[in-house]
This record gives sequence, C-alpha cells and structure tokens, in this order.
Amino acid sequence: MPSLLDAPRLAVQALIGVGLIAACLTSNAANGTEAPQAEQQATQVSAAAARLRVEAPLAGPLARGVVVIPFHADHLQIAPVYGSEAAKVLPRLGHLHLTVDNAAWHWVQASPDLIVLQGLDGGPHTLRVDLADAQHQVLDSQTVGFTVPQH
Repeated sequence: MPSLLDAPRLAVQALIGVGLIAACLTSNAANGTEAPQAEQQATQVSAAAARLRVEAPLAGPLARGVVVIPFHADHLQIAPVYGSEAAKVLPRLGHLHLTVDNAAWHWVQASPDLIVLQGLDGGPHTLRVDLADAQHQVLDSQTVGFTVPQH
C-alpha cells in the first residue's frame, strides 16, 4: 500500500500517463488513423441521410374538419434554430416547410409536434412537407393527400 510519501511520485506518474494517452490520440488523429469513438459516432450521425416519414391524417379529427398529421424525422432534430452556426450542431437541427395545395408560399414548423391544419374548405387537398436543415436547404420531401368533409 502506498504511503503519503509516495503521493507526489504517483501524481507525477499519473500525469505522465495522461500526457502519453493524449499524445497518442492527437498523433493518431493527425495521422488519419483511428479517431476516438465519440468522434467516429459524430461523423456517422452527420453522414446519415436525413429522412422524413409522413403518415396519413388521423381519421377522427379529419371527420370533424381538422387535419392532424403525424410525422417523424430520422437523423435530424426538429428545433427552432437557424443559420450557419446551427448547421454545425450535432445531432443536426432542422425544421419543416409546409405548403398546402401547391401555394406559392409556405410556412415553417419548428417543433416535433403533430402537424395541425384547420379552416380548410371541404374537398380534396394536398400538403407538401419538406424537411429542411438549419439553412433552409430541403433534405427530403413528401406529399400527403386528404379530403376535408363538407360541413
């Protein structure tokens, strides 16, 4: 068992060990050899293609004229954060661009909540859902059709 007199020597040995480990990791990264596991995982997350999955509107609310559409974004977190600095964050950040009936304009949804539309006239409609990154570049897109009942 080490004594108190051994403490300074053990501390120096520990610091030397930590320094050697850091030097090896830095050297490996500079030489292009194995990166630390966290860096590899971050690279894999950033390299995975963002995908959008949009479901059909929920039947119950649609029967009452309210369009409620579940969706899910893979490899991208929906959040109200924008710009070039936000594009550097991992996991990647993004939002939705929503366009009803091929309108010339769209609006942004920056929360992972259900998509909810109200006040549409009775009849057939389409909703284009674009998955966009923090700089508004569209990464994936789906269109869903539905019919609002006449009331």
